[in-house]
Amino acid sequence: MRKTVSKWLIDCRGPALSTWLIGAIVIALTVVLPSRDAIAGDYHAYAVGILKTLPKEAAIRPDLEAYLDALADRYRVENGRGGVIGDELMRIAARAQAADMMLAGKTGHVSRNGYAFGSRFAAFVDKADLFRARGENAASDRRKGPADAAKARRLFALWLDSSAHRRNLMSRDYEFVSTGVIQRRQELWAVQIFWSRRSEPNLLTQ
Repeated sequence: MRKTVSKWLIDCRGPALSTWLIGAIVIALTVVLPSRDAIAGDYHAYAVGILKTLPKEAAIRPDLEAYLDALADRYRVENGRGGVIGDELMRIAARAQAADMMLAGKTGHVSRNGYAFGSRFAAFVDKADLFRARGENAASDRRKGPADAAKARRLFALWLDSSAHRRNLMSRDYEFVSTGVIQRRQELWAVQIFWSRRSEPNLLTQ
């Protein structure tokens, strides 16, 4: 069958074939590529699922999440920026990415299933584009020693020691933060998501 189709494509030249091929490609793209909303919806379910199925040796650390929220707020204020409020809006998203990093064995901003930060953020808000500022920092501390506040401080210091992460932490537009922390034995995996207040659309210009 493959040889027959290939021979037909070679023998049938001209505008008719070109039109048919373009139409077939457009239809295929329409069918295969999911919408942005579908991607976001899929990630929400994925994030909830990954947190429900953490390995036995892994656990969420709400105490360290609150501690890192507070560290981000204090550092910004001490360095001339507005503070950030610890908020639950992105907590599941932050925890899920921290868990994904742990399971992958590396830090990053794309989930094991290929969800980038934009899709992950959009899964937890309505009309993500109305949030003028959004950002994410990720890190892990896998050194020996108790997974306590001291290790969380060292993890936060990793962000401060990186110019790109510190610059992201210090964005003037951020107003809120959600930190997700996953502990696996003595390891800590953490993600901080920052965002601004949602800007309502100007109805007069629509």
